[in-house]
Amino acid sequence: MKRKRSVLRTNKDMNIRTIFLKTFIIIIYSLLGIRLFYLQVYRGEYYHKLSQNNRVKIKTVNAPRGKIYDRNGKLLVTNLPGYKLVYLNGREYDDKILNEISKLVDMPKNSIEKKIKYGEIYTYTGENEILEDLPVEKAHIILENLEKYPYLDVVPYSKRNYIYDTFASHTIGYVKPINKKEYEELKDKGYTRNSIVGKQGVEKSYDRELQGKDGLEYIEVNAYNKLVKSIDSVKAIPGKELLLSIDSRLQDQMAKTLEGKKGAFIAMDVKTGEVITIISNPEYSLNRFAGKFTTEEWNSLISDPLKPLYNRTISSSFPPGSIFKVIPAMGFLQNGIDPDMTIYDPGYYQLGKFRYRSWKHGGHGVANMSKSLVESVNVYYYALADQLGNTVIENVARGMGIGQLSGIDILEEKKGVLPTPTWKQDKLGTKWYPGDTINFSIGQGYLLTTPIQMLQVYSIIANQGYTYKPRVVKALIDYNGMKKETVKQIAYKYDANKEYYEVLTNALIDTVAKDNGTAKALRTKDLEIAAKTGSAQNPGGDSHAWTAGFFPAKNPEIVFVAFIENGGGGGAVATPVAKAFVDKYLELYKGRVSEVTEVAKSH
Repeated sequence: MKRKRSVLRTNKDMNIRTIFLKTFIIIIYSLLGIRLFYLQVYRGEYYHKLSQNNRVKIKTVNAPRGKIYDRNGKLLVTNLPGYKLVYLNGREYDDKILNEISKLVDMPKNSIEKKIKYGEIYTYTGENEILEDLPVEKAHIILENLEKYPYLDVVPYSKRNYIYDTFASHTIGYVKPINKKEYEELKDKGYTRNSIVGKQGVEKSYDRELQGKDGLEYIEVNAYNKLVKSIDSVKAIPGKELLLSIDSRLQDQMAKTLEGKKGAFIAMDVKTGEVITIISNPEYSLNRFAGKFTTEEWNSLISDPLKPLYNRTISSSFPPGSIFKVIPAMGFLQNGIDPDMTIYDPGYYQLGKFRYRSWKHGGHGVANMSKSLVESVNVYYYALADQLGNTVIENVARGMGIGQLSGIDILEEKKGVLPTPTWKQDKLGTKWYPGDTINFSIGQGYLLTTPIQMLQVYSIIANQGYTYKPRVVKALIDYNGMKKETVKQIAYKYDANKEYYEVLTNALIDTVAKDNGTAKALRTKDLEIAAKTGSAQNPGGDSHAWTAGFFPAKNPEIVFVAFIENGGGGGAVATPVAKAFVDKYLELYKGRVSEVTEVAKSH
C-alpha cells in the first residue's frame, strides 16, 4: 500500500515537472516567435533597407563650377577633368599597403599613413582622400591596374583651369578645398566638408553663384566597394557663368606696360561703374596657387621683394601725393576762395620755425587755383590749408569716399586712412599739429588711399557730383543661357556748385594741354584729357608715382588711375603708363591710333 502511494506521488511529481517544462518551452518559443514577427514583419522594411544599404551607395555628383568670360565673351576660366586618389579600407592598413601606395604616387610613407589615420572619410562611399590632385599619367596607370589594389580607387572631378594663368589674377582669384572655419560659416548654406570654394577675387565674392547645385547618383557596389552599376540619379545643376566687365585686350596691354614694375592700373566706365581694366602687378599663377605649395615654394613667394600677393588696386594703401589736390581745391572753393585769387610761392612756406618747401627749386611765383593744379604748386595748398584748417579738406575727402570702401564686387578691399585729430589721438596718442594739416593738404602725412578710392574721386569730378559703385562682373548667365545684368548703383554723391567742378576740370585739362603741365605726356591728337600727376614721398625709398584723370574731358567716358610703387615722378613714370592705355583704348573703340606728342619730365 505504501509502495503504491509512493509510485503515485512520483508520477504526480513527474507530471508536474513535465507540465512545467512544456510550459517553459512553449513560453520560450512564443517569445522567439514574437521576436521573429517583430523583426520580420513589423521591422522588416527597416532591416531590408539596411541590407540594401550594404550594397547600394549614394554618390555626390559635383556640379560643374561656372565658367568665367571677359566682356567680349572670351573664355578665361573653365574646368578640366581632374583625379583624386582615395583609400577604401577606412582606417585599416599595414606596411605592405603603405609601401605599394608610396611607390605608385611617389609620396612618403609617413604622409600616406597620416592621411589614412587622420583624413576625413566620406560619409557614403567610405573614401579617404590620399592625394587631392593625382597626375593624369599616374591616374591612368592606377585605373588600368585597379584589380591589384582593391584598397584604392581613382575618383574623377571637375578641376579649375585658368586658361591664361596670371591674367587678372588678383581680380579673378582661385579655388581650394573648404577649410574648417569656412565650413562652420557656410554649412547652413548647402556647403559640405568636401566643397571647393573661392578663396580670392570674384571666385570668392561670387562663389555661391558659381557653385551650382550638386546632384546624386545611386550606385550598386561589390564587396570591394567598386561600381557594379548605376541605379538612379538626380542631375547636378551647373553653376552660373560670369561675364566680366574687363576687356582682355586692354588688360593684356596694361600687363605688358607694367611688366617689371610694382604698381596698379584701373580704368572704369564713368557712366556705368563697369571696370574695363584692373591690374595689380606683379601678378601670380592662379593654376599654381589652386594646387598645393611646398614649404619652400610658399616661403619663396611670401619673401619675394616684388610682393606679388598684394592687390595694389584695392587692398594696399599709399599716400596719393598731388593727385589728392583736387579735394582741398574743392574745399577751398566751397569755403569762399576765389579761384582767381593768387598766392606767391617763393619756394617754401614758413610755419613758425619750420619751412615747408615747394618741389620746384625757387618756387612757382604767383599762382592761382588753375596754376596750382597745372604746375602742382604745393605752397598754394600749404597757405590756404593753414588758413582754413584741416576740417575743410577732411569733409570733402570723406564725402568723396576717402577712408571708406568703394563697394567694388571683390571682397578684399581696404579702407586706407583718412587722418583726423581724433584719429591721431586714438591711434598715436598725440595731438594734431598745424604741420599735419600742411602735409594733409598735398596728399602726404598720415593719409593713405587705395587706387580704387582715387578712381572714385576723379569719377565724381568727371560726373560733376556722383560716382557709380565699381564692379568687375557685368552679367551672370545661368545653365539655361538666361543672362542677368548686374545693376549699376550710385556709390557716392558730392553736392557742390557745378561751376566748381568746371573750375577743377578746366585746370585738369590744362595740366595735360599746357607746356607747363605736369601731365603733358598724356597729350593725344583730337582728344581732350583731364588729368593730374602726383609724386608721394616715401620714407622707405623712392617716391610713389601717380596719374589720375578722365576722357573725353567735357563728356567723359573713361576714368583711370595709374600707380607705380617707388616709381619716382608721376609725370615721368605713371603718365606714360596711362598713355599706353589711352592709345590702346582709342585703337580698339575708336578705330584710331594716338601718338605721344611730348614726354613729360616733371613732377
